[in-house]
Amino acid sequence: MRRPIGEPWDLAAAVGLLALLVLVAVTFRQYGISNDEEVQHVYGAKLIDLYRSGFGDDSAFTYKNLYLYGGLFDMAAVALAPLLPFDPYETRHLLCALIGVAGVAVVWSVGRRLAGPRAGFLSGTLLALCGPWYGGLFNHTKDVPFAVLMMAGVALLVRLAGQMPRPRLPTVLGFGVVVGLALGIRVGALLLLGYAAAMLAGWLLLGGISVARLRGTGRGALRLLPALPVAYALMAVFWPWAVLEPLNPLRALADFSHFHYPIRTLLGGTEYWMYEVPRSYLVWYLGIKLPLVMLGGAALGLLVLPAAIRRDRLAGGEGIARAVGCGLVALAALFPVVWFTVTHAPGYTAIRHFLFVLPPLAVLGGIGLDRLLGWAGAWRFGVSQRTGRGLSAAVLAGLALALVLGREAAVLESLHPNEYVYFNELVGGVAGAVRKYDVDYWANSLPEAVEDLSEVIAAEEARTHRHRSYSVAVCAEPLAFEKLAPANLHWVTDWTRADFFIAPTQEDCDTLMAGPTVAEVERDGALLAVVKDLRKPEEPATTVEMARLRTGRQQRHWW
Repeated sequence: MRRPIGEPWDLAAAVGLLALLVLVAVTFRQYGISNDEEVQHVYGAKLIDLYRSGFGDDSAFTYKNLYLYGGLFDMAAVALAPLLPFDPYETRHLLCALIGVAGVAVVWSVGRRLAGPRAGFLSGTLLALCGPWYGGLFNHTKDVPFAVLMMAGVALLVRLAGQMPRPRLPTVLGFGVVVGLALGIRVGALLLLGYAAAMLAGWLLLGGISVARLRGTGRGALRLLPALPVAYALMAVFWPWAVLEPLNPLRALADFSHFHYPIRTLLGGTEYWMYEVPRSYLVWYLGIKLPLVMLGGAALGLLVLPAAIRRDRLAGGEGIARAVGCGLVALAALFPVVWFTVTHAPGYTAIRHFLFVLPPLAVLGGIGLDRLLGWAGAWRFGVSQRTGRGLSAAVLAGLALALVLGREAAVLESLHPNEYVYFNELVGGVAGAVRKYDVDYWANSLPEAVEDLSEVIAAEEARTHRHRSYSVAVCAEPLAFEKLAPANLHWVTDWTRADFFIAPTQEDCDTLMAGPTVAEVERDGALLAVVKDLRKPEEPATTVEMARLRTGRQQRHWW
């Protein structure tokens, strides 16, 4: 079949990417507005105003603490909004999702380069079926683009390793572009410079240290230098605060490492301040938020990596480049997690700020599962003595893997449009995670709750033939409600005067107001949000409790 259609695994990957694009096009308008999106959109507009005013309007540098971030995505979303026939926040979701699909393509290409077409297909599939990734495509408008650019940087370094000791200028400049764009979102992209140094060191060590090899490494390092001014220039465009003073990027890095805002987070049913989480916070969340097939594949990939690196090293040439690439992928997957654990950094909202380790983990998973299928191919069942043929164990392993991946797809479908709340079987899925972990921290269940309330009111008014407006207290950001609510529902800040109360179960917000529950948002047996009728409350919460909750919700995601 390779003659008429090419490599079947590549064809399957192309079909999968097309399916993702179709899903994005059909569903991107079904996701709610996250707690951070309004301020991020405002920040993007302020950065554009900075340039429009000839640098006269510098309010972007004093807007909350967003000057610590680059505004690449936000500026792009603001610029695109007038050109597309969608609400500005729908435009943000569409743009972010398309970038996320591009990230799946990058993962496929890296897995394919390192271990072949089947490994590439499996790598992309693991990422696409990962709930935190797919669900995050529409709401994590800073984290997903950053993760894609970080993986693109790793992909280019893998290619540069194959061009050593004379890296080609277009590839070098491309790496500079990717680093600059990533810095235009978050200062953590400085990691890519460390990965570049690791690539040089790996090429030197795996090729055997010699005078000629040292000279080649030096020449290669010099040829990479043109990437630096390109990266700096792009960083300056999309993160102008970073170049106001030479040390500003390092100041931002230090601030992120020592965040001490009053933000709460849940871990195993215990509530922590973000700066008091245990060192195991990130490892724990990765262990329960990622699909077990992805975790198992990545673990297997790490186990087979040393032998693969030794084998590729002996092959020389392109083999050394593959060995260096495997090492880079492992470094990109593990180093940020180790750094968080060792430095005891602050943490909150589960793995949101570390989504950029998911693409390299998916590549490791694809390599591990590919190797597993390869091992299974050496075993056969029911071998005929006459023909010497039998059923390959690879067929059975492939069917079992297809069933597992199909189940993951079914779980995501059942969670839609709240795929990002995914938890694996180690905690009993989403149902076992509610009230014990950070689940619906973006209040993405709000659109469905507002729709349910509208239906409840419509049914009541049909019975009573009385029509009026209703006041609604909402445990979420005002914009997320106001964009969705019909004309007869209006937001109120005084919860004691509200007719209805909408609240996610995150942080037990739903328990703060008493009244009969008239609607619930559920997924896979997990209660995500409730709608309560407060017109005859039984035991209203105290003013102190309501003030504490409102403060917590506002500070929960400090931009």
